[in-house]
Amino acid sequence: MLRLLLTSALLGTIALLGAALPPLHAQNVEVPLALEGEDEQLIQGRIDWTDNLLIAYGEGVAPEGMSPAQRRLMGLRAARVAAYRNLLELVGQVQIDAETTVDMAMVVSDTVRTRISGIIQGARVVPGSQQEEGDLYRIALQLKLLDRFADAVLPGQVDETPVSELSTEADSLDSLETPIIFVPPEPYTGLLVDARGLDLQPSMAPRLLGEDGREVYSAAFVERSYATSIGVVGYDKDWERAFTGDRLGGDESHPLVVEALRTEGPYDADLVIDREAVFRVVMADGESNFLSECRVVFLLGPEPIVVDSTLLDSTAIDSIDLETSDLEFLGETGTDSQPQ
Repeated sequence: MLRLLLTSALLGTIALLGAALPPLHAQNVEVPLALEGEDEQLIQGRIDWTDNLLIAYGEGVAPEGMSPAQRRLMGLRAARVAAYRNLLELVGQVQIDAETTVDMAMVVSDTVRTRISGIIQGARVVPGSQQEEGDLYRIALQLKLLDRFADAVLPGQVDETPVSELSTEADSLDSLETPIIFVPPEPYTGLLVDARGLDLQPSMAPRLLGEDGREVYSAAFVERSYATSIGVVGYDKDWERAFTGDRLGGDESHPLVVEALRTEGPYDADLVIDREAVFRVVMADGESNFLSECRVVFLLGPEPIVVDSTLLDSTAIDSIDLETSDLEFLGETGTDSQPQ
């Protein structure tokens, strides 16, 4: 039985391989994966949730008695076969939602298993990943977690249920003693949920929930063509890139920004927002209809350091590592207008 290993030791193992692995993208949301196989060999890879890629690595050895060119060809071929085999093992660890992995879906449905096995055959070699060290050859394969793959595993739509839930939530907010007034200055191009500082675990179909547990956004809200082509949500660790990315409008982006309160679910894949934020999302989506088109991004990373600039002198500022710290200065930038 395969055993999932998601530990700091894995990061060390990946680091030891050095140039054999493609470089990690510092601002992408990436999750390292490793499995201990039946033969106690380490199967390793990672999920890049920003680019929607599952990456697996393979190693191979060429037979003796060949020319250098033949040895390289056969060694890389063996590594590629191993990478395909490893990809088939690692794909089961992809989290579909807060409760379900691809492995669980394949156990329940032979159709899903058959479709996934066929899709994996279309995995591509990661550019620049072909390496050799003595008699050992290494290669990496990448599988896009969109299109046919997403169509095979994403949950189906629930007719009209999300709309009625949102309408009920908006009506209940209208009855509050202190009414919430929210008039968008112009139509919003999408939704940016700030989840920095929370231990959110990425998945293919996360949910955005109100404090009462009702869904504000999920895979049930969206047109399936958008969910399979760009994903139910986008994940990013770079505020400016997330704010101005194509999903939220590109150069014309004007997303609604809300802060998440906490994570939810057995896998911590869902986010919870407060009642006022729910109201703002409902009203903004009623104007722009961005939820059905998956124009939603979850921003991850460390919690930013909030600094009141009026209370700091130059000495205090100099003591902060500006290159590694995410800083926000109170009273200078609103979350609905510009990147922070």
